[in-house]
Formats: sequence, C-alpha cells, structure tokens
Amino acid sequence: MYKAIKKIGNKERRVINDILHKISRAIVKEALENDSMIVLGKLKGIRRKSKGRRFNRKLNNGFPYYKLSRFIEYKARWLGIKVLKISERNTSKLCHKCGHGGIRVGSIFKCPNCGYMCHADYNGAMNILKRAVGLVLHSRGTFDSAPELGRMKG
Repeated sequence: MYKAIKKIGNKERRVINDILHKISRAIVKEALENDSMIVLGKLKGIRRKSKGRRFNRKLNNGFPYYKLSRFIEYKARWLGIKVLKISERNTSKLCHKCGHGGIRVGSIFKCPNCGYMCHADYNGAMNILKRAVGLVLHSRGTFDSAPELGRMKG
C-alpha cells in the first residue's frame, strides 16, 4: 500500500514540475521577446499565517510559488534577463492611481479618495510594477536614463 501511495505522489510531483517548467518557460520567453525584466513578488511569511490545518495543507501542497520563482530565475539568468523581487506588503491596500488607502470587497478594489475601481489583483500588480520601476530608476541614479521603462506606465 505504501509503495502505491509513494508512486502516486511521485507522479503528481512530476506533473506539477512539468507544468511549472512550461509556465516559467513561457514567462521567460515573453520577457525575452519584449526585451523586458521580470518582476516577482516576495511572499514573505505567507506560510506562517495559520488559517487552519486544511487551508495550510492546500497552500503548501498546491501553491509551489517558491519552486516556480526558482525556475523563472534560473531560466532568466541563463538568457541574461534581469529578475527583481519586490515586497508585496500593502500593495493590495493602496490605490495605484493616487496612493491612498482603499477598500477591498472580495476581488474588487475601491478607492474612496479618487473613486477608482478595479480588480484587486490588478491593483496589487500595478503597485508592484510601480515599486519595481522606482527601484530601477533609483538604482540608476536618475529619472532620465530609463526611456525603455516609459512603456510600463499604467
């Protein structure tokens, strides 16, 4: 019985790894074709938040974000594509248009300050993008030396 369970587990792991390789290859290919960098969110502490045994098991088994990010990083490095990791802290709480705190109701983000409304994940992604662009511009020491980043404005 143990052998059968182990065999099924190994097959599931191989299938997941295959899917992760395909996803990471597509992301890196997209970045290469568009002469872009890849920005990943740092999900620090996500596994430490206890939401119950069942939820934690699903999160740890069905959410191989770390493995996916490692696959993306090594494939990008192989091709000379820059990969940035940006903190996701408060990205879903702030409006990416005006920077004020907003309200999240389910998957919808609403800003009481400017009235902007969008999908909460889109808002968070745009905030991560803004942080990445700011980090790149800051590391270059000037805001004028990065014309290729102009197309990334949202």
